[in-house]
Amino acid sequence: MRARCGLPAAILVILAAWPAAAAEGDAITSWLWLGRGGPESFYWEVWPDGDGFGGVVHTVRDGKKQTELPVDQVVWEAPDLELHMDTTGVVFRGRLVDDGTRIEGRLHFGGEEGPEFNLERVDPASATVLAARGFDAVPWAYRVPAAKDDGWIVGDAAAHGLPHATVVTLVDRICAGDAGVIHSLLLVAGGELVVEEYFHGYGPADVHRLASVTKSVSSLLTGVAVDRGAITGVEVPVMDFFPDLEPSADHRWRDITLHHLLSMSMGLDWGPDEDPHGTGPAFFGQVLGRRIVHAPGTRWAYHSANVNLLAGVLREATGLHADAFAERHLFTPLGITDYDWSFMATDGYRLMDGSLQLRPRDMAKLGMLVRGEGRWRGEQIVSTDWIRRSVSRQIDTDGPEGYGYLWWLGNLGEDLPVVLANGHGSQFIGWLPDRDLIIVVTGGNEDNGKHFAIVDLLSRAF
Repeated sequence: MRARCGLPAAILVILAAWPAAAAEGDAITSWLWLGRGGPESFYWEVWPDGDGFGGVVHTVRDGKKQTELPVDQVVWEAPDLELHMDTTGVVFRGRLVDDGTRIEGRLHFGGEEGPEFNLERVDPASATVLAARGFDAVPWAYRVPAAKDDGWIVGDAAAHGLPHATVVTLVDRICAGDAGVIHSLLLVAGGELVVEEYFHGYGPADVHRLASVTKSVSSLLTGVAVDRGAITGVEVPVMDFFPDLEPSADHRWRDITLHHLLSMSMGLDWGPDEDPHGTGPAFFGQVLGRRIVHAPGTRWAYHSANVNLLAGVLREATGLHADAFAERHLFTPLGITDYDWSFMATDGYRLMDGSLQLRPRDMAKLGMLVRGEGRWRGEQIVSTDWIRRSVSRQIDTDGPEGYGYLWWLGNLGEDLPVVLANGHGSQFIGWLPDRDLIIVVTGGNEDNGKHFAIVDLLSRAF
């Protein structure tokens, strides 16, 4: 079976109209418009949509399509153009000049005038990175992943009950853009890597941002520290790990334990839109200074800020910062050699809620730890007890899902149980025990509303 990977639908619209539209004087919809800011390139697409226009901005860096952002409103009154991106509050205002080959303009942020930002006209056929697999006319066909010296056993999907036709349909839908911007898809069936595909310029050697999948890695590291006796257990009060910081005057801080931190049930008074991002002693002081508004353990509330306390917990308990502890006791045993955890690091403390970057094959190894109850290729890296506790329902959420220790517990589709590490923009590690299947996805759906679109495709496939 073969998938029909090729041009995204929007570019097909442009190509179909070009050069006919140009002959009709349709100056903005016949081309892509390229702007540059620092290391990033931004391809702006505008197309006819009923009586108006639709549009999207593609962000490209180092030859890879990172994200896409819908243009919610296009105002075209030749030669003046306005593009409104409501998701981010950014507005571009410009004027078509130089015989229609440039748009000179300026960005505006939240109503405030920003820097100059000019766009140059480019041929849509030159923007191959915007298509999931480039402009390759050769249909994609299933193939067994490459065998490498990285601990993975590779196999044929069909031998594990995954027909090639199912995989081809899934890849076809990704290529068509039905799941937004997907950078990688890996499937592990029966402990064997059976699908490994990359899109939009990404490849197996690229580390990828994990976003909140980092939280689930932080849970694993906490478990390793407990297993090794550096932390006596999850009932230890959180404030015991910060002897030099003064907590809030609320005496109930003595009741907040690691269990509450790991299960998102600390009960702090963060507002619904208040979730600061940071790490290091000053940031820990901010969190420890919060009031308690719910008895610890009684109410689930997802707040990333609390998770970053684990950077201080691990440092105090083990004498190592999280990255060094991970390299020694998690990454090296798993054969993980390429990673990046540097973003927003402060005084050696790492963000525990969302800044780790890993290769997708290595993300799948973390899924194998869940599947194997802490074992990877015969070695017990995290205790069985910790894995079982982490992926058991510790508290109910606001929705149908349950929550363990920084792992989500729910269903794929209506009734297929899944243990999920879930990161913004379509970063996922999922373990489906009833199918003996691990799913790894990376993507760039932060701003287009398609974070869970790949989950919908997967639920129909499996």
